[in-house]
Amino acid sequence: MSRITDGPVRDGDALNAASLNDRFSSYTQTDLNQFNARDASHDLPQFTPGWVVTHTQSQLLGATSFKHSSTTTVNGMTAMPAAATAITGTMSFGAGLTVAVDEILRVYWNLSVKPNPGSNWNTAGSHGFYTFPATGGSTRAASTWGAVWAFYLEYDLTSSALTNFQTVTGQGDFTGTIGPEYGNQLNDCQATSVVPADLRYADPLNGELDGASNQGNVKWRGISGSWYLPRTVSAQTVYGLRVVVKGIMHPWSVGTTNYLVHDPTYSTGASLEYTSGNLSVLKQRVK
Repeated sequence: MSRITDGPVRDGDALNAASLNDRFSSYTQTDLNQFNARDASHDLPQFTPGWVVTHTQSQLLGATSFKHSSTTTVNGMTAMPAAATAITGTMSFGAGLTVAVDEILRVYWNLSVKPNPGSNWNTAGSHGFYTFPATGGSTRAASTWGAVWAFYLEYDLTSSALTNFQTVTGQGDFTGTIGPEYGNQLNDCQATSVVPADLRYADPLNGELDGASNQGNVKWRGISGSWYLPRTVSAQTVYGLRVVVKGIMHPWSVGTTNYLVHDPTYSTGASLEYTSGNLSVLKQRVK
């Protein structure tokens, strides 16, 4: 194992920001690879003996704002089909990262988000709108709590220009037609993570709502996702990766098939804020 040796401060040495930064420059590592990252630093217990890491890379998502002082807002999509909104921060592999036969590309990401449900959840036509019996024989509106924002992965398999992003293997873009709706089968959501669009509650009394439902205080929360690209037949070169978001979506069912479909009525006036996160990849192979 290599060892870094740095001498002590001597009489007459300057003590300022520049000199102190210089003293720690030996410990700065800007590029993780198979030579400076031990296999044990990754989740080794999940793998059989013989796996090695051949490439690692990370990319900042959004703005570095741990106190949420700087945020980016995504508005709900009110018409479909529509293009997804890309989260700020695209990972580039330059001339391309080739995933060879018997290699696997593992992708992980996280982001800090805060949804704003707006007021159209209880508008006629919204999939999130639901009514309960209320005292006195009337009805009161309540949300189904099924509305979500959908985050998923896209990659560019064309060139380093990164102008031809498409959904990754196993993932749809939520533009498929399901009768009058647009969305994905759940089988086509293999790179999808969702975050609830609202949090409503009400006080029930004998199976009825005793009062109007209330919007809970939806706070900032962390969301994460993962996806894997194994190659068993032929190699695949990837030039870039990014996280995108669409919303608002709602569960849907036709026969025995379950979907996530776009809800344009609910989306009107709804929005989502996000700040900082990270996109990371590991490429591994068997020795």
